Amino acid sequence: MKKLTLFLFSTCLAFSACKKDLAIDDSAEGDYKLFFEYLKNDYAYRDFHPFTMEELEQEYLPQIQSQNTQENLANTLLHIVNNELKDPHVFFSSSEPYNLGNSVVIDPPDLERKTPLFNEITITQSSHFYTSGYVTTNPDIGYVYINAFNSDVGGTSSLGVAEGVKEINTIIEGLKNLGVTSMIVDMRSYAGGTNYVPRYIAQRFADKEAVYMNEYFPVGDQFEKKEWTINQQGEHGFRTGKIALLSNGRTCSGGEFFLLAMLQRDNLVHIGSRSAGCTGNVVDKDLSNGWNFSLTNSRTEYPNGEQYFQVGIVPEIIVTNGDDYGVSNFSDALIIKAIDELQ
Repeated sequence: MKKLTLFLFSTCLAFSACKKDLAIDDSAEGDYKLFFEYLKNDYAYRDFHPFTMEELEQEYLPQIQSQNTQENLANTLLHIVNNELKDPHVFFSSSEPYNLGNSVVIDPPDLERKTPLFNEITITQSSHFYTSGYVTTNPDIGYVYINAFNSDVGGTSSLGVAEGVKEINTIIEGLKNLGVTSMIVDMRSYAGGTNYVPRYIAQRFADKEAVYMNEYFPVGDQFEKKEWTINQQGEHGFRTGKIALLSNGRTCSGGEFFLLAMLQRDNLVHIGSRSAGCTGNVVDKDLSNGWNFSLTNSRTEYPNGEQYFQVGIVPEIIVTNGDDYGVSNFSDALIIKAIDELQ
């Protein structure tokens, strides 16, 4: 009996200790520290800033401790996200309190937010995913605008793939049947999602096998590397004619994966302006108060190791539309330049 009593007493002590260790600190300071735990352990760009995540945490900790409230926490985290991290993939859910939705840092000029007007294009097909056709004054130049990679965030839905991604096969075959010999591929949209969908589409235009992107995942203190390869996959493809690839400040994330894959093509000219620099993939994280934010959990780079994080991918030929585009001027400068390059 004495041994049993001692065992139960020891178990209670151990349980109490464990319970205390596992207790969640749901104060503003507790959530502040939890936010930085995610940054230090799971953030793929933790080593790509002029400060460490520990240094950043300590810089703003006194501000939290001076006023341990949810409103102060929101204001502090928003400031850190927008002014220190400046990562387009790190932002709080728009449904959160204290106006946390303002944390999205992707903010291209108004002229780059505008969807192409397609005034130079005779449209033969249009859907949620693509607008396609040919240049009205040059019917041998085809045109494909990619508005979305598929219908679901993250791009994992088989329904989305069936309805959207594979539609590119029909589009390419249709344009080839019209006698198209060169093509404009327009990536001026916020299309994003999984790595696989942009690669699937780009492989319909690939003319060879090549590594187009390196991706790194945090594993403890180290990073695990994965090489992404593109090849001539699928019987439906446009592989021999010249392509003019268009992008701008709206081109982000999965759209930039698409650019990296397409840039491996030999017979291609890249036209437009600097992309957004939204590199890598994201995961969702929660704080104990219920706030949700996205975090970049992989980093991506050119196959030669060059970074485009926050810098963006710069086209070979810089062209932008002016402030009057869609107001008093309805000619798309990028499409006009593409036509000139493809003639």
